[in-house]
Amino acid sequence: MSEMDASVDLSTSMCDVDESMLNHNVSFSSTMVTSAGDITVPKLSVTLSEAEILKLRLPQPASDGASLDASVPMETSLEARSAQEYGEEESGRVIDIDETVERTSADVQAPEGAPLEFFHGRLVELGRRCWTSSVEAQHYTKGCYWSPDGTCLLVPIHLDGMHVMELPADLYSTPTVQQSRHLTKLQSAVHVPEGGTVYDCVWFPHMNSQQPDSCFWLATRQHEPIHMWDAFDGSLRCSYSGYDAVDEVMAAISLAFSHDGQKVYAGYKRCIKIFDTSRPGRLCDDYPVKFAISCIAQNSEHSHTLTCGNWHGYVQHFDLRCSPKEGPLFTLGGHKGGITQLRYAGNWCHLFSGARKCGKILQWDMRNYKKPLVEFQRHVDTNQRIQFDLTTDCRWLTSGDTRGVLNVWDLTGVGEASVLPLHSDCCNGVGLNPVLPVLATSSGQYHFTDQNAETDNATLNGSATVVEGVPPETSPHQPEMVYENAVVLLWCGKVQLSEH
Repeated sequence: MSEMDASVDLSTSMCDVDESMLNHNVSFSSTMVTSAGDITVPKLSVTLSEAEILKLRLPQPASDGASLDASVPMETSLEARSAQEYGEEESGRVIDIDETVERTSADVQAPEGAPLEFFHGRLVELGRRCWTSSVEAQHYTKGCYWSPDGTCLLVPIHLDGMHVMELPADLYSTPTVQQSRHLTKLQSAVHVPEGGTVYDCVWFPHMNSQQPDSCFWLATRQHEPIHMWDAFDGSLRCSYSGYDAVDEVMAAISLAFSHDGQKVYAGYKRCIKIFDTSRPGRLCDDYPVKFAISCIAQNSEHSHTLTCGNWHGYVQHFDLRCSPKEGPLFTLGGHKGGITQLRYAGNWCHLFSGARKCGKILQWDMRNYKKPLVEFQRHVDTNQRIQFDLTTDCRWLTSGDTRGVLNVWDLTGVGEASVLPLHSDCCNGVGLNPVLPVLATSSGQYHFTDQNAETDNATLNGSATVVEGVPPETSPHQPEMVYENAVVLLWCGKVQLSEH
């Protein structure tokens, strides 16, 4: 049984839900649909006059190349103009936020017109951060998560809470790095202390470091409600609480935002709870299910549907407009262990799924889901979540491995994975920066040790420690344990050769 299975104490009484309570207050046709331009951020308030509202409702030409999805009217700019000025001077465009915010070094963007290139040369290590372990406290990582703007990396650590580390400053504007670049010592800009085992965490999808109100992430931890954490100072902003049939707080198992950021989907043992991002508390819509929801993914083109994995090894696709009694639209098999991660490839209809104790990543075409398109082989020998990730152009697939290697597949061709030995312990986390060719990996796992032994013959992040006075090969205790609990940043783009 996995650590999550053993530690989550959730009530199973939700399976006996009265049919009269099913979907009792859900109006998905009105609450789940928003326009692409209406991006709701908690604490962000914009006041518009009637003339300005009428202006924004008019069709806008795209001649200036700005996308309406990324256009947010600024309050100060709009108040400075009268309705007549909008009618005479600005009748053809909406003010883009990029034009009103001063650019700084923290605004990380790839060079305009230059697509990102990945894995065209050797990898260059940019920085590293390590945590020590002992028999009493094993501080192993539990994955790594890049923020949507690419400036921050979120890393949950067992028994040490959650850490947020910033991208090295010299990478903000450089198209290449030198092969001889010095390593950056990664430090935690924000540290949220341990409050319970972290089950899942997710960034706000429209997070932008230029807008502090949008800089936050959600995390679900053992015996706690869902918390929203500020990415600048680590303070607790608000909470979303799920309750069981006896009015006790339940810990969510999995989390996901809707693509517009206005809804929070939380997977529980017997239901999916849907919270309004701008309304913290216990008010939510319930969608009962039969199995525990271990992970959630959503296709950006179908906002009414959710794809969910469960601990029984199945992937189920739900239409939230249908009655829960009708069950999922379809169910996908193929894995022999519980589903740990689901990921859609951009706006494609292709879904990637991974499971614990299952050596396959399956690629599905959701338009014809009778069998998987491709099976990608990797080594997953434990119940731990082993992450995989895709590049922004959906050309490269990367995955961790319990052997400590990085697996890289080129999706444009058919072939075996390129295996890169990066860690001496399990590589559990892989994350590709969304705006720069930077790869983050994390390592570590729980090691079963003899609690009665006075000491252990262990290797901590590459430094060997042995029993005092006894050679390593004749140590009377258990075999050598390798602890490597590290986060590594790697440059996987163009490399500039060093000049001699």
